[in-house]
Amino acid sequence: MSSIRDALKRAEQQRLKRLGSDSEVPQSSEPAHEAPDEAAPSTEPATSDLHVVGSAPLPLIEVPIEFTQEIALFRQAVETALPQPRRSLVMTSATDSEGTTLISTFLAINLAIRDSKRTCLIDGNFQSPKLSRLFGILGKPGFSDYCTGRAELGDVIQRTESPDLFVLGLGTDVYNPSLILSNERARGLASELGQRFDYVIYDTGAVLGNAETSMLVPTVDGVVLVVRANKTKREVLAKAEKLIRFSGGTVIGTVLNRRTFPIPDTIYKRL
Repeated sequence: MSSIRDALKRAEQQRLKRLGSDSEVPQSSEPAHEAPDEAAPSTEPATSDLHVVGSAPLPLIEVPIEFTQEIALFRQAVETALPQPRRSLVMTSATDSEGTTLISTFLAINLAIRDSKRTCLIDGNFQSPKLSRLFGILGKPGFSDYCTGRAELGDVIQRTESPDLFVLGLGTDVYNPSLILSNERARGLASELGQRFDYVIYDTGAVLGNAETSMLVPTVDGVVLVVRANKTKREVLAKAEKLIRFSGGTVIGTVLNRRTFPIPDTIYKRL
């Protein structure tokens, strides 16, 4: 009986150790145990140098059951379009109010919970920081503070209830977005986070009429356009795709949001 209790205790210690290393990496003076020379090199993101400072983990947003299958298919499409181990994305739209923030959030949660992919979700919408509002971190130090050198990554990345999902809010210094995004820190952030996370996802504003989004698209591996059904015109979508390519980005696909399947009256009468 005591051996069972000992085994359970060891399992719990390992679980707590994993949760601690996934969310908040303590600074220790103890030397790390080195793997044998013949051991294969690890393919996990290097997180040992990222000490996340934060309070209680942010609560997760519940993904509606009707979205589960669609988001899973979307995730598979992204993996096919970007086959490399580390992937960075800009999620955008042609015009405002097409549902980019929710789609970005649902994708990040699906990756972290369903696929155990370490994911960093970033609010890059300087004109309407919906992601920061959604997670309750609006006005707290974040993306812009890191880019301007006022904070380090560990000071601004927020933990969530999932050990594999982290959120980087927009931040406080947002008065001159173009200046913020033109510096070296901003241009290299996706690559920097790519050393620590499997996925880096920017939630941004509409690309048309939004210079900040155009400045972010060349810093990532691919761009996904969210299109609201029965709202965005084809010529507007084509213009958005052209602008993304002109800015140095690569469109890897589109997501049709809020589609409906109305039943014609002739069929409805037979039901």
